[in-house]
Amino acid sequence: MFRILAFLTLKAQLHLMTALFVVEVPQELYTVEYGSNITMECRFPVNGELNLKLLSVVWEQKEQKEQESKEVYTLHKGEEILQSQHSSYQGRATLLHDQLKLGRSVLQIIDVKLMDAGSYRCLIDYQGADYKYVILKVKASYKKIHIQGKNKPDEEKLVLTCHSEGFPPAEVFWHNEKNQSVSANTTYTLTTDGLYNVTSIATVKPETGENYSCMFWNKELNEATLASVSTLGLVSSENVGQKPPILFIVPTCVIAVIFLSAILIFWRKKTFTKFHGKKDKRRQIHHLSREENRELNTQTQDLISMNVTSSRGSREESL
Repeated sequence: MFRILAFLTLKAQLHLMTALFVVEVPQELYTVEYGSNITMECRFPVNGELNLKLLSVVWEQKEQKEQESKEVYTLHKGEEILQSQHSSYQGRATLLHDQLKLGRSVLQIIDVKLMDAGSYRCLIDYQGADYKYVILKVKASYKKIHIQGKNKPDEEKLVLTCHSEGFPPAEVFWHNEKNQSVSANTTYTLTTDGLYNVTSIATVKPETGENYSCMFWNKELNEATLASVSTLGLVSSENVGQKPPILFIVPTCVIAVIFLSAILIFWRKKTFTKFHGKKDKRRQIHHLSREENRELNTQTQDLISMNVTSSRGSREESL
């Protein structure tokens, strides 16, 4: 395959001198988002109906930091040559064949990687040979920022963390709702895909309901991404002065004991009153009975006295 590429390159250089066959590019710079798809193209003269068996197309890529080129896609005399395709493009790079009859060599790359960035050469051999270069830039914006807050009870502080992945490395800035800067510790690690894994941690004092924002600033792309977190739930439900749980349990137990004691005292008082009320009532009934007996005895004695007096009078009259 190297011989074919070298032959086509030499042939193209010879035709550049005569300018009989010219390859053109409608766009020299392409910018694509990491993980998305991209199509790049170069155009060539067909001059009537395309004879595919006379057409050869080679797309190759040279990374910004690499000296050697990678074969992205090759069509030789109308036939695909996939054996020589670089492994990093296998299953991802192809040529849109339906566009060839229009004089368009359209290269499609799916699931774009960071390593796809660089310079691409489009070489066409069809009744003449020529080539042109296009440049591909890959950006990985910090679109998704994961932000959260956690309590740090032992130090009466809140730990705020935001994390995201992107490329190139971004600066991270924290500020509160008063637009005051907050110091933070930011770390950078590389993933297997070449992305920067950025984690920023800020430690703040708990203030009820205050909002904090974490901003990723990608200077090279001139992009800023913002995410915010509220400390309202953290402070009100879990971080009220960071008091130990025992300080809340003890007062609750004391109140419960006092309440139960009050109920017990009330019950005893009620029982005592009820018992002594019945006893007093019995005493009153017993006293009334004694008074009634006394009156009854007095009446009985008077009656007996009257009877005795009457008997005596009757005896005296008979005498």
